[in-house]
Amino acid sequence: MGSAREAMLRSIARKALFIGAALPNPQMIEGARFYDLSGRWKPGEAAVVAIGAFDGVHVGHQALIAEASADARRRGVPLVVITFDPDPAFVLAPDRHEAQILASRDRLVGLASLEPDAIVAYRFDTALAETGYEEFFTQRLLALADVVAVHVGEDFSLGRGGQGTLEALQVLAGALGVQLFGHELVEAEGEPVSATRIRRLLDEGAIRAAYELIGRYPFVRGRVERGRGEGHGLGIPTANVHFSDAYAFPRDGVFVGIACEGGRAWPAAVNLGNPPSYASPSLDGGTWLAEASLLGFNGDLYDYDVAVILVERLRGSRRFESEAELVATVRANLAQVGRLLGDAGVKVVA
Repeated sequence: MGSAREAMLRSIARKALFIGAALPNPQMIEGARFYDLSGRWKPGEAAVVAIGAFDGVHVGHQALIAEASADARRRGVPLVVITFDPDPAFVLAPDRHEAQILASRDRLVGLASLEPDAIVAYRFDTALAETGYEEFFTQRLLALADVVAVHVGEDFSLGRGGQGTLEALQVLAGALGVQLFGHELVEAEGEPVSATRIRRLLDEGAIRAAYELIGRYPFVRGRVERGRGEGHGLGIPTANVHFSDAYAFPRDGVFVGIACEGGRAWPAAVNLGNPPSYASPSLDGGTWLAEASLLGFNGDLYDYDVAVILVERLRGSRRFESEAELVATVRANLAQVGRLLGDAGVKVVA
């Protein structure tokens, strides 16, 4: 039983963090970073391309890239994934404060895990936002590669004001001798899978539902900072992980989770927001707190960068009237974590 829980812990952590996918150092090309993943394609050569923002690299994105990859194999040419950094949504509508599901590098690593031959990440700024779709297609895309086919989602738009709708792009591509495919959105429970839907589920703390749409458990990365030392004083190793509030993640609740650092993962009871005690800390502006009580950990994680993965919601956050009530509740939470994921850390990087 112990080995089965360890295997589950290892599998969840590896899949969530895209462990095993490699992202090489980029080469700089005009307005973009070029990541050569296979050595099979160089800028200017023939390719099938898939284009999108791909926040979350969710099951819809995975399906689109799989279909583009199959098309590339049939044609005998490489597949190049084209994306934008930062996500255009954060440049075009800054007042909406859309939360990111993945940090930029994690998004690129997630795309690399789908095994295209290359990734090209265009820097998205106001100048690129003002570029018309015809100009981008002819002067950027066709200058980048000998494009034989383009794959996008059916809701995709390109260029200034979103004028490059799927229909407009198909007309333009056809005139240029390029096939353009608009893929139907993947659906789950009768609704399209989208980053917006996933953000809503994460905000609600609906981890299992989010998992079905993302295809893996959600995580954030943050820095471990010193708290009040209550967990240590109570004999419960605790990491206070401060992460940016720009990321889509629950803001309240206690969860079965996993804390990962340095190639190892530990089962953890994770409280988000106010700690489960009778005092609340003050947080720096723009940050949020994941307080992770770790099983099987001995050591010091202060000032280390830690990834926190959420697996299942246990309950809402609350304050406690006494230290005894706090300790009993945290230990009960840890017992639930242990039953699912075991009580020891595992190595997740070979």
